[in-house]
Amino acid sequence: MTLEPEQKGILVNNPGGEHALYLSYICEDLRQFGDYSLVTKRLAKYPQRIEDLLNLLLNEVYTVVDSKPLVDAFFKLLIISNVGILESDIVNMLQQYMNKTSGEKDKTLIDRMIWSTLQRQLKTFLDTTWIHGHQLIIYRHASLEQILQKRCFKENTDELRSLHGFMADFYLKNQTIKDFAARRVPYHYEKAQMYSELVKYLRSSQSRGVDRMDRYAYLRRRRCTRMLPFTDDMLNQRAYLCNVCAMQFKLGPFTMAKSSCLICTNMIMGGNLSQGNPFKREARLCQKHGSGGYPHSIQCVVCRQPRPKPTGTGTASGFTDSVALNICFDCWISGGAARPRCCGMELE
Repeated sequence: MTLEPEQKGILVNNPGGEHALYLSYICEDLRQFGDYSLVTKRLAKYPQRIEDLLNLLLNEVYTVVDSKPLVDAFFKLLIISNVGILESDIVNMLQQYMNKTSGEKDKTLIDRMIWSTLQRQLKTFLDTTWIHGHQLIIYRHASLEQILQKRCFKENTDELRSLHGFMADFYLKNQTIKDFAARRVPYHYEKAQMYSELVKYLRSSQSRGVDRMDRYAYLRRRRCTRMLPFTDDMLNQRAYLCNVCAMQFKLGPFTMAKSSCLICTNMIMGGNLSQGNPFKREARLCQKHGSGGYPHSIQCVVCRQPRPKPTGTGTASGFTDSVALNICFDCWISGGAARPRCCGMELE
């Protein structure tokens, strides 16, 4: 579409025309505008501020779409996605979300045709990007996302947490690209404040696709902040795994528990060597995360079952000795180093 001199004058004289982002939204809107004879009236209708322009365009979308709940659902899911949504996931995601509380007879059908129609109606607001070799749908600009955040959620934190929980569950069960989904699950668990599920997931084999530095960050943020005295008693307990949990991949998806850092799950170099090993430090627990019977008994940090404190003989009360746990040097440094700090996980 080529504008007439009069039409160009209207656009140039609009104070919003000084901003490239403002012009980009208008150009995209005009490109999809159907009646050339009404372009002059259309140009005169545009407000001067980009926030007002976006609200005008959004209001117009809601007047022409067939399903306003579907538009709301898409906007909300794209907002909380943080990085965007795979187009290969979007139809199934919308189908799952729209029917999460519906019975078999009341289900809403979302197929590729419905998505294509919706995508065409929302094209002014959308763009694409590439992450880890995958193409994702995103918003064209952060200003639009901020406006939609206010319109869709209105500081409703409970709904936000519920949506993040839905996204985590979706990426666990219905994803199309496994490595991408594995990276998204911990983000949504954390935002949903589902900390128990977050830690369990990051310690499982399902999380092998999570970037190592991201794994460390998620787990270290859950570490208890309580500082401990320089004693071995109820207030400063050694952390243990029972023998059953120690023989399985219970602390991390890559290494046996005996060699894993209790916090970040990273393999400790020479983890089975003597205490003189510079790469490890003893994992200690506060009274909240330890055993109520310490030092006479301990509690496995994974299965939470009580056990007699190891004697070194392997035959205490008929139990095979539990395994004392350690943390890596990096977690020791990041935790303060100068004083002992609890290595338990805050899951509430």
